[in-house]
Amino acid sequence: MHSLTRTSLKYIALICMLIDHIGAIIGREFFVSTNLLWLYYVFRIIGRIAFPIFAFFLSVGWQRTSNKKKYVLTILLFAIITQPIYYFALNTSVFSLNILFTFLVSILVFYLIDLSRKYKDMRFLYIIFIAVILLSIFAFETLGIVFDYGIYGVLICTIFYLFYDSKIKYSRLVMWILFSLITIIYCSINLISNFIFDSVLQIFSLLSIILLVFYRGENGKKTSKYLFYIFYPAHILVIYLISLLI
Repeated sequence: MHSLTRTSLKYIALICMLIDHIGAIIGREFFVSTNLLWLYYVFRIIGRIAFPIFAFFLSVGWQRTSNKKKYVLTILLFAIITQPIYYFALNTSVFSLNILFTFLVSILVFYLIDLSRKYKDMRFLYIIFIAVILLSIFAFETLGIVFDYGIYGVLICTIFYLFYDSKIKYSRLVMWILFSLITIIYCSINLISNFIFDSVLQIFSLLSIILLVFYRGENGKKTSKYLFYIFYPAHILVIYLISLLI
């Protein structure tokens, strides 16, 4: 396989996310009622590929953006725009937050990592701040405030940020191993909590490694930088409206 560009990988992630949300929003019950439960699982399995790709390019984007403030504000704006659509379409709690909020928390962790690298004498303090953020996500969940993918999502983003451009020997191999281990642990905990196949669907996110290892840092064809942000709330809204007609 030839190398894959950032643009091509993001399009793959968009398609996988679209397929996943068709399954999630149309609903498992619909597929059961039409004797197509197998198709529901096919949709959800394909959809697992999307998150790691977006998480990966979040870390790359933060490292390479020339305007970090604008980067954060853009994600925040679309997180707010998406939230009411996300709430109705996925029938979630009003305090269940979409993935862009998880990405914002991840960026806060990136920022603290940057500070720890810049001010090495205060590194321990920044590590404590990061630990507090992760524990806060868990604490929020006990109060019903849920970030999409939760601690797992932030950890995966952080692993990509720490190891992708690291000068540590075999850093990328370590990155993929940690990604795999955390995903396996996450699925195992979910399986113990809720002993059904849906609990381990995230294990299929490891398929994204097959695609991401072929990324060589090339941007690919230039597209509107807002396309991927706009697509997120737009496709959820369209699928939701279609689901109302079924």
